[in-house]
Amino acid sequence: MEFDLNSWSKVIPYWEGRDIGQYSDHITVWLDKHIGREGQNDDLKLKFRTDIHPLTTLDHEEAEVDPPLHLDPEILELLKDRVYFLKAFFDPEECLKFINLYHDRKIFFITSGSMGEHFLSRIAGLPQIQEILIFCGNISHHVHTWAMNYTEIITAMLDYQTNLLLRLTKDIAKYIEDKGNQHMAHFERNGATTCYAWAIKLTLRAKKLGDTKSKALLDILVRKFEDAEPAGGVAPVEHMEQDQQ
Repeated sequence: MEFDLNSWSKVIPYWEGRDIGQYSDHITVWLDKHIGREGQNDDLKLKFRTDIHPLTTLDHEEAEVDPPLHLDPEILELLKDRVYFLKAFFDPEECLKFINLYHDRKIFFITSGSMGEHFLSRIAGLPQIQEILIFCGNISHHVHTWAMNYTEIITAMLDYQTNLLLRLTKDIAKYIEDKGNQHMAHFERNGATTCYAWAIKLTLRAKKLGDTKSKALLDILVRKFEDAEPAGGVAPVEHMEQDQQ
């Protein structure tokens, strides 16, 4: 069963103009003949789904950043499966149908080298494709056999799960930061502060994965959060600045 994200978002209760299902518009799609099958690589998929999702909270440090959503926990869990989610496929035809269905989203797309060789031509030029990551065990082989034909649309090729998760987490964090900038430009402070808080959370996760540039990025995000914070709001990020002295 497919869900209309816009219709679902409209039933979310509003507080102070908040509509968390619409603050960003990104989703992640993964095409892989093994990872896409139900019951296979479930721990890996759970790890990715958890770490890249802005609505998850992994520790106390992230809880300090979280904007108050005032949502019932059960509703929040349901919402995680309907916005900003990761969807895995093993069937290229079903994957393509899904990508075309969500033409109004921005898709972070992951695929294997073997499937990407034949699939990228089918999505090249689609405006909903935000980036393409190739996850493969032998980068050199794919570079020399087909990938050079798609250098303009392949964002990166990675051969380790941790490297893939780090890259995806950082790229989604940057995208959400950019959405925050857009909200700020339109004087939508709730949207801006929420997006900056989410970007901070994902950047903290990237730091734990070994990103060496996270401190500078966090400093920038903290300043943006504080600038966007509505009058009377309490910035929940002071501890991070202290931790990184």
